[in-house]
Amino acid sequence: MTLFRSPGSLAAVLLSFVLWGCAGPQVSKEATPAAIQGRGVVIVSVTHDADTGRRSRAHFFIDQQSKQFETRVVRSVEGMLMITKGSDFDDVHGRVYVLDVEPGVHSIDSWQSAGEALRITPRVAPLPMRFEVKAGEVVYIGNLNLNHSMGRNLLGISVVASAQPEVRDRRDLDLPIAEGKVPSIKGQVQVRLLPLGPWTDQSVGTDRRIETMPPTLLVPPRQP
Repeated sequence: MTLFRSPGSLAAVLLSFVLWGCAGPQVSKEATPAAIQGRGVVIVSVTHDADTGRRSRAHFFIDQQSKQFETRVVRSVEGMLMITKGSDFDDVHGRVYVLDVEPGVHSIDSWQSAGEALRITPRVAPLPMRFEVKAGEVVYIGNLNLNHSMGRNLLGISVVASAQPEVRDRRDLDLPIAEGKVPSIKGQVQVRLLPLGPWTDQSVGTDRRIETMPPTLLVPPRQP
């Protein structure tokens, strides 16, 4: 799956709409323990700092490099086109996902910060964070958070200037929300966290690639 296009390409806009809702299958509220015995369940939350608001959103890519599983994208703000769901949290913007996955070894492969005006991505992909889920297991892997730093553009307007991904343990907040979404997993969750702390490849540092998004296309109204 190709995730980026040149800044002036209309395909980038269209692709961003297509990718907007592809977190993939999530476990339904009515699921029973028997229904997930042959599957794996992964609980993960995705957040970004409250100060950034809706100016940019965190995206994390699961199994992007895998030849066995379909690529999935989990986001701090979930929705389709201009219709978005509210945050699951009071302190940050974010969502808790209860994902239905194939048993096996999966990985968090990359990230991006995407807003209306730009995207921030790692110039070099970070080392994948792998995790295993066996059939019938319900596993919490942690919180994927994106911290943004602000700057000012040539007009003096405050804009997002950089982003830093990290993994946190927010089980005390995440698990009650996940259990509220899928009551049948209560008491079944195993905590197997991804490596905690900043997610960087120490050999390349924290270099970023910033891409300016194409402006919104305005079509003038037709004259009667």
